[in-house]
Amino acid sequence: MSTHAQRISRRSMLKLMGATAATGVLAACAPVAAPAGGEGAAPAAETVSIRFWNVWGAAREELMNQIIANFETENPGITVQNLVQPFEGREENLFAALAGGDPPEVMMASRAEILKFADDGLLAPIDDFVAANDLDLNAFYPSEIGNFYWEGALYSMPMPTGGGITSLELVNFDIVNAEGKEGMIPATWAELEDMAKEYTTLDDRGILRIGADPGTDASAFFAWLYCNTGEIYSEDLRQVAFDSEAGLDTLNWMVNFTNDINGGVQNVIDFFAGPGEATEAQPWYNDAQLINFANVSIFFHMQTYKPDMQWDMSTRPYNGGNPDAVSQGLSGENFAWGYVVPSVVTEPTQDAAFKWVKKITYDEDGAGWFMLQQGRPSPLRAVNENQAYYDVNPHWDKVLISLESDKSIAIMPEHARVKDIVNQAVQAALFGDKTPEVALADAATQAQAVLDEYWGA
Repeated sequence: MSTHAQRISRRSMLKLMGATAATGVLAACAPVAAPAGGEGAAPAAETVSIRFWNVWGAAREELMNQIIANFETENPGITVQNLVQPFEGREENLFAALAGGDPPEVMMASRAEILKFADDGLLAPIDDFVAANDLDLNAFYPSEIGNFYWEGALYSMPMPTGGGITSLELVNFDIVNAEGKEGMIPATWAELEDMAKEYTTLDDRGILRIGADPGTDASAFFAWLYCNTGEIYSEDLRQVAFDSEAGLDTLNWMVNFTNDINGGVQNVIDFFAGPGEATEAQPWYNDAQLINFANVSIFFHMQTYKPDMQWDMSTRPYNGGNPDAVSQGLSGENFAWGYVVPSVVTEPTQDAAFKWVKKITYDEDGAGWFMLQQGRPSPLRAVNENQAYYDVNPHWDKVLISLESDKSIAIMPEHARVKDIVNQAVQAALFGDKTPEVALADAATQAQAVLDEYWGA
């Protein structure tokens, strides 16, 4: 528990976004002088072109272009085309490109997509390239690099983090201080309930101020499940495991919290109704939400919409009634980005493509620099020790603790189907259409059929 709250300095954020841009661009992404040619120079090799599909648009497109310029200077025989793709229809476009036989040489894809493509034999593993270039995978957090293995083979390295998605718990101390109370950061479910009850206010219209929202979907259920010793699948991925005693306790707790403290799931949905993307109108930026289970992108949004907020943070509360439960986050269950090379890409293009993947995932002057410019953590441990992060975020040390607590969980290529089934079960329990026990049992039966179909095939 903590009573210490601090602000993110806006000047520090501008310093990070500006000063590191200046030094980073000059040092990390400035073109390097090419070797001078001469009579003894070897004939110019044929240029290899890499088409790079990604979703790093807007301001991040220019950052990526700077990395490309540096990469092309370091590798004069390789050119990279930065082909930013629309997010809408992205997954369908990836499938179509692979099916068409002429996919881009490097594709940005989610973890679930990568596992599915790898399972179908559509991707080239990178293990030999990693070994040949003596890359130290221990440079990554285990929870990050662990996301991109399938059946013992590695298909990508990570960028940005797949963790920091469920492990953070932020408390708005502006609300606490306004009431003249002594604040705390809940460490257990029971402490979270007590604090939420104290600060939640409702009237006949619904919620006016929310203490905490345990969530209303499968992602939230999975996040709490792992803070209660639960699992989604068995170790061999052949059986569903979310319908265990820990799973039922977790869903019951979510339903009771939502009904008893927040007045029901519809109240919660109405309270958070609005645009899905971060805006200054959201409750968190208007002192209408005490506790926020956010992902690491929240720090940039806080600086944008409420830079003077007094806040503190810790990791997600665990079930204190379970002696084996601990606080931990999930890495790669909800989302994680990787960069893959289709198996139809042949030499020498394949080696050039792997070099580009290395630049944007492993190299500190590529992948690390890209994250630093955005003020968000990197999957590379060493990058996160840059003093600029500490200058911007007074609780950066706690962010790093949360990343260390993340767990890379094994998921199936058909995980999206399983998750949709669990999502329907959580909704049915919250709306009272089924008891938590029946909802979870029905979901387990349906999800097991998905696994049996996969393994049978």
